[in-house]
Amino acid sequence: MTELRHEEKTSVLRGLIYKVRNELKGGWSEEVYHQALVYALRDCGIPCASKPRRPFSHRGVEVHLFEPDLIIWDTIIAEFKVLPYQKEFAGKHFSQLIHYLKFWQMDLGLLVNFAPPKVKIKRVIWDEPELEVDEDYDRIKFHMSKQDKVSLRQIRHYILTLARQYGLGYPETMYRKLMAVETAHDHVSCISNVGITPTWNGRKLPRHATQHLCIADNYLVHIRSLLEYPTAYDFTTTKTYLAACGLNFGLVVNFGSHQLQIYGVKSDK
Repeated sequence: MTELRHEEKTSVLRGLIYKVRNELKGGWSEEVYHQALVYALRDCGIPCASKPRRPFSHRGVEVHLFEPDLIIWDTIIAEFKVLPYQKEFAGKHFSQLIHYLKFWQMDLGLLVNFAPPKVKIKRVIWDEPELEVDEDYDRIKFHMSKQDKVSLRQIRHYILTLARQYGLGYPETMYRKLMAVETAHDHVSCISNVGITPTWNGRKLPRHATQHLCIADNYLVHIRSLLEYPTAYDFTTTKTYLAACGLNFGLVVNFGSHQLQIYGVKSDK
């Protein structure tokens, strides 16, 4: 039988979580259960840090602030939810906990949902993966000018540099800010959250905010994280935004769960 990570400590922690839920019963907010569990842990002499805050900086610029719910024994991170209408945790809940495990260099977290009659607890394991890179520029390479190729090499360099420095496992919002800081350091144009005004039958529609970056004035870059593979919608939106912006080329980049992926996208215009 395979031994679970931090099995003894996890067993004690689970017992206290069940105790808090059983005594308080259902219907309370996440914060109420959180504070009750902090008291329960401290009453047992178990060290814990409630909502510790720590910034992440790159080249002297703060790009993200990490604040997990609870760190116990400097070993396990717990994230609390009250999800009365969900039977299972969503992907975003797992991703959030992985971000914290990655940043604090820990390997086990617990997702806790206090809403059900029997509290739901899910173990989340994080092992830093070796960086593998998958790239595909077949959609764009035969249509590029000399300057397009220069820009692509430059943007690719930024992506690979950040991936080698920080690895996988962080939120996509952070990777986007890292790209903005890195390009600014080299005095390369980078517009974050590109806004687009769509038109229909010659009429302007409300301005549409995107999560895309416009780098070097000629590439739209869409950054995702912790996916196995970018979704079809990631490619569709990038193509649509390219046409709306009058640009030819884009990149869909996924700092994925096991692999860095960089894929070229060409406008259909």
